[in-house]
Amino acid sequence: MNNIVTKPLAFSLPEEASDNINQVAAARVAEKLPMIEQASRAFDRNNSQTTLNMMTLTMLNGHSPYRMLRQVTAEVEKRKMALSEAQVSHAEVRVEIMELEGHAENDIVAEAKLRNRRHSLITLENKINGSVKDIATLIDSYENIKQKFEIDEWDEEAFEREEKRHHVRRSFELMYRNLMDGSRANTATIEYMQQYGIHPQLAFTEVSGYIKYSAERIANKQFLHSNDLEDFLDEMADKYYKSADATSERIFGKSDFLNTEYMMRLEKPKEQ
Repeated sequence: MNNIVTKPLAFSLPEEASDNINQVAAARVAEKLPMIEQASRAFDRNNSQTTLNMMTLTMLNGHSPYRMLRQVTAEVEKRKMALSEAQVSHAEVRVEIMELEGHAENDIVAEAKLRNRRHSLITLENKINGSVKDIATLIDSYENIKQKFEIDEWDEEAFEREEKRHHVRRSFELMYRNLMDGSRANTATIEYMQQYGIHPQLAFTEVSGYIKYSAERIANKQFLHSNDLEDFLDEMADKYYKSADATSERIFGKSDFLNTEYMMRLEKPKEQ
């Protein structure tokens, strides 16, 4: 078997150091490293499209469409900032490469630095590509959510109008998780419910009833999907969201305390 390395490695060493290098391992790396580098391009970002859509957009938001839309904008903004910083780094590395190319021919240090910067440029471009793909995925999610929930245009006012219902729904979701986890509501959930006008004992009874009903169906060999739970939470939100208005009236003397003058709002088209 010929173990002589004939392909250049990312970080080569001078010939006098070759006795200290395992030639079998070096040959293996030289032969297969391009394959690994090619595969790594598929993982040029932290999250997969599936994780980004199914977890990132719903974490702490539940299935609230306006919350998910807002999360999309936040995630896009983070990646825009990363791209803005990356373009500076990319330009700096390109300048370094151009400077080193003029000295690398007769300078072994410059030659090694040149290989290093070229490798850095490829790594940087892979990360840029990952951010671009993330943004494209998020744009798709944004449009899909708007289409699913028949949202044409939305602004801060539309988001605020949906907030009470979201928090009522979320409080029932936390109550469900508490009862599944330890058969009791924790203090944070109780306080959360009171803040939005939900009587904790009433919520406890509603959620306990749903858990019992679900257990009976499962015992009868029904295959329940988590959508069943989401439907229950939607039902609770529709049933109790006005409780938050009563709490607003108790605290502020009015059910609607929103001041639209402080909000970014879409301009309505002028009537023809």
